[in-house]
Amino acid sequence: MRLRSRRRRPTVRVTQHGDPGDDDLLFVLGWGNKPGHRSVEWLLDRLTYEGYHVHAVELPTNGWEFEGQYVSPVRAYAVDRDIDLVLSHSTGGLVAAHLDLAVRNVFLSPWWGTATAGLDGLLLPVVRRLPTTRPLVPAGISRTDLGELKLAAELADGPDNASPAFLRMIHGAQESLPPFRPDDVVFVSLSDRVVDVRAISDRTPASNLVPYDGGHEFFASEGRERTLSVVLDALDGVDPSSLRLGGAGAPGSDDSTDGTERPQSMD
Repeated sequence: MRLRSRRRRPTVRVTQHGDPGDDDLLFVLGWGNKPGHRSVEWLLDRLTYEGYHVHAVELPTNGWEFEGQYVSPVRAYAVDRDIDLVLSHSTGGLVAAHLDLAVRNVFLSPWWGTATAGLDGLLLPVVRRLPTTRPLVPAGISRTDLGELKLAAELADGPDNASPAFLRMIHGAQESLPPFRPDDVVFVSLSDRVVDVRAISDRTPASNLVPYDGGHEFFASEGRERTLSVVLDALDGVDPSSLRLGGAGAPGSDDSTDGTERPQSMD
């Protein structure tokens, strides 16, 4: 008799970057992102240069229990280390929104809704109900969707498909998002084709929403240096209503607000 193999339980991985004596920052990565990807590595280097000890969280790409496999492990890690500042991207933004901790959040293109159109919008609810964890639904994400600087090797290193169980789990988490917290900041590209921009704007007060030019991953987009400056301000606790891209002394200008010169991109 042939026994059926048990499903391998997804696990959360965390790597630490920078000086342990610096301020702790939990960075919850998006679906398929890894610290070794060049675009993610670029952002980690900038954050550590700015004085953060970054705890980079790599999430499972094919889970089926949102609380047990995603939220609880990340929450426990943050609580054990008394981390009170969280940066998150895409799927990581969905997880971070559910942590229910006394932390300040900076969200980057959070996956609070799924972008669908036409036939895809009609089929997705049906596909989500399929009782399988097999990744058989094409992700349909291109390099240009993510950013002009995204490497083909990085895209190939990520998942090509998602399972109905994973999509069902994500939908449930999106439908049960907790109330928005007034000190949180959300960065979003209005041309994002990966997540539902409408879902983000519907949930986020206008004063807490910071639009940027680029793809779903600002850190893989050509304007990332400008966006990063405002992200750093948000992490520093600048009032959300004053965070805007452009203008005198703003990101992209020659003036440095702290008198230091930030490292230049080697791209």
